Amino acid sequence: MKKSNSGFTLLEVLLAIALFALSIVALVHTRGVSLQNVARSERLATALQLVQLKMTEMEIKFQGALDKNGLASTIGKENGQFEPPHEAYSWSAELKEAGLELTSEQLVQLLLDFGVEQEDAESQVESQKLVMTNLNKTLKENFSELIVTVEWDDFGHKSKVPVVTHLIPSKPKIELKLTAE
Repeated sequence: MKKSNSGFTLLEVLLAIALFALSIVALVHTRGVSLQNVARSERLATALQLVQLKMTEMEIKFQGALDKNGLASTIGKENGQFEPPHEAYSWSAELKEAGLELTSEQLVQLLLDFGVEQEDAESQVESQKLVMTNLNKTLKENFSELIVTVEWDDFGHKSKVPVVTHLIPSKPKIELKLTAE
């Protein structure tokens, strides 16, 4: 008569338990990472809402000051904390000159990109130096950049969301020069 081996050996049982334990550890780790990612997404969504609200507030404030006092006296920085329930988030706002300046080389390249011949592009730019001087001066005196940033602690490291917009006075200051520099 033949004996049947219908049971599991101790080694098979231990291997099955070890595989089961590894599977449980992997699932718990994956769940932890997933929950952390959900928390990060929620914090980022909150930061995006807060930066939009703060940007709107700062645009209104700085636009009013820009219209009243001009760019030179409006340039500045502000910062602070949000009130509960968002006290974990801080903000900063900075209004500065946009730093835009159109160079002769950029304008020549633009004309070349539009299919104007090199010689014609250079002569057109040369003949418009006074216009470029006035344009660059007007940009410098009127065109500003507003940067609002929201920061928060994200599991031990700082995260931030910066948003940038540009402001000009309702009535730009324009003083034309009569000679090119």
